[in-house]
Amino acid sequence: MRRLGTSGPMVLMFLILALGAPARADSTDPDEADRLLVYCLGARQRADLAAAATTLGLVSPGSAPDEVRLAGRPLTLERWRMVRPDDFDRACRALATAEPDMRGPESPGPLTAMLSVLIPVVAGALLTLATTEWRAAAGAGAQTGNELFAASTAFAAAHAAFLAGWRRGDAEVAALEAARETLAAKIGNAALARPAWTEPARLLAMLGGLTARSANDWRKVPMERRAQIARREAESAATFTARTAAMAVRLRRPWLRHSAMRRPATPGAAS
Repeated sequence: MRRLGTSGPMVLMFLILALGAPARADSTDPDEADRLLVYCLGARQRADLAAAATTLGLVSPGSAPDEVRLAGRPLTLERWRMVRPDDFDRACRALATAEPDMRGPESPGPLTAMLSVLIPVVAGALLTLATTEWRAAAGAGAQTGNELFAASTAFAAAHAAFLAGWRRGDAEVAALEAARETLAAKIGNAALARPAWTEPARLLAMLGGLTARSANDWRKVPMERRAQIARREAESAATFTARTAAMAVRLRRPWLRHSAMRRPATPGAAS
């Protein structure tokens, strides 16, 4: 069941329901269609057909017992059949089914009887299992995503503060390093939760590039160049934060495939 993922029990349930469903009569048989048409438009059934269509909510009552009203327009039964053939057939079949003489032969075998008892039990069990697994996966994904988003937000703030200090010449890397370690751990948790995703590895590579500057690097860059470099690094940080937030959102939706998180990584590229 684990190999099928959170949608596995639901797929099995629908498969069992499909296999156990009784075969429907061939409604395209022209002889049967003609038989129903003659019956429903017979003089004794016309009023009952209009009443059946009204009961099913397909039309409104007409001014005469054997007439109907559609969108406020009065129609004869023949005209209604031309305008809404599917609705007419539905009402006609319902009327014919209610008449004992028009019902087809019913001969349920032992398999049908067994399935009528077994299918609801199996379907209920599978639905319970699917709901339980779905809730567990959604809860775990929400927690991982929320933690990742919070760590990404904290890192973005620490990085912005570092760049501001670097431009002044008094950058402090301790807060940035602490935020980086926390965020790297949360990205690692995402990778463990979604081993088929390649995006976490790309984000870790981007994170390493953003924090590669050491405490002494700012002293080696002239002050007049720092504003330009800081803007470029701020843009890189914004791109990284947006991609991290996008992955956090996808972690909260484990029932979707998220192919963007699985795209193959390009050798030697972080993006």
